[in-house]
Amino acid sequence: MQLNRARLPVRRPRIGVVGGGQLARMLYQAALDLDLEIGFHIRPGDEGVAGWSPHVNIGTFETPSLLGFASGYDAITFEHELVPAQILIELEERGVTIRPSATTMATTADKIQQRALFKQVGATAVPFTILNRDNTPTLPAIAKAATGGYDGRGVVLLETESALGQLDSATTWMIESVLPIEAELAVVTVTSLQGKTICYPAVRTRQAGGICVEVHWPTGLPREIDQRAESTAVSIAAAANVVGVLAVEFFLVAGELLVNEVAPRVHNSGHLTIEAARTSQFENHLRAVAGMPLGSTEMLMPASMLNLIGEVHPQGPPANGARIHLYGKTPRAGRKIGHLTAIAPDLSQARAMAAEAAARLGVARDGGSRDG
Repeated sequence: MQLNRARLPVRRPRIGVVGGGQLARMLYQAALDLDLEIGFHIRPGDEGVAGWSPHVNIGTFETPSLLGFASGYDAITFEHELVPAQILIELEERGVTIRPSATTMATTADKIQQRALFKQVGATAVPFTILNRDNTPTLPAIAKAATGGYDGRGVVLLETESALGQLDSATTWMIESVLPIEAELAVVTVTSLQGKTICYPAVRTRQAGGICVEVHWPTGLPREIDQRAESTAVSIAAAANVVGVLAVEFFLVAGELLVNEVAPRVHNSGHLTIEAARTSQFENHLRAVAGMPLGSTEMLMPASMLNLIGEVHPQGPPANGARIHLYGKTPRAGRKIGHLTAIAPDLSQARAMAAEAAARLGVARDGGSRDG
């Protein structure tokens, strides 16, 4: 005699995210679609996911606070690289599952260690030296903080010797030459829990003041360059033993592809995947961290994304079909408060739609407001 047994529902892993800005906000939206339980650990005053997710823990990025948060989740992931490596190691030693691992986060959050990783896979990186008393750089030059820099922070254009004296002496600075950059590219990779790495097609990025203001696909560059960027990015992600998204940024200089830096998390260059790809970078990151099968990274249509930066107060959705994403952040100079994406059958049409939508919102093409 065969007994009928009711099937118990499969419990999805509970995912904790350290950080609560716009990336966390978009991860939250993806988690709802995947029916994943997700929570966030944020610092006091952080804006973005606060007030939207019912599971927000406010605390410091120190071991006791993070341990308390992690106890409620099966795995912890990140929307930034601001937690010191030693704290992540301590968390792992106390049984916290971290994806990417503490070792991966330590390597990919330090630009000097990144360069060693690039060399390991045979990739050509942007040349640099480390600033010290015996090493006076030839000016002009670019100074980059080895850790902690993002959105223009930690990047300084050195044009005079007096600018050198204004650098924080407690920071390790990398010095790079000012390069004649022809184009900037980025590739978003995603690696499953089983170690399979796939990537989205390369995108073209444009920067202003050290902040990304525009991303579009396709790049408009020869396919051979895109393919080199994609294969290099996959090699770097595999060597880093990453789980989830790793974004890799490139410079094209005199026809040569140079790796600039990486980020072990969902990334600004992948925002257009929400509308333009079969599976967004946010969904795929959560799929990887939760041990679920990865979704397709196929792009469906050409797309253009513009960041909304600074004293911008968008009112209502654009009327031309572009989609706006706001981050729940108080506008201020240099701050990303949202982005918009337009998709179309060809790139020129998508870029025109995005520019028109930005103009209707009072946003300049460089991402800032038109009135200042």
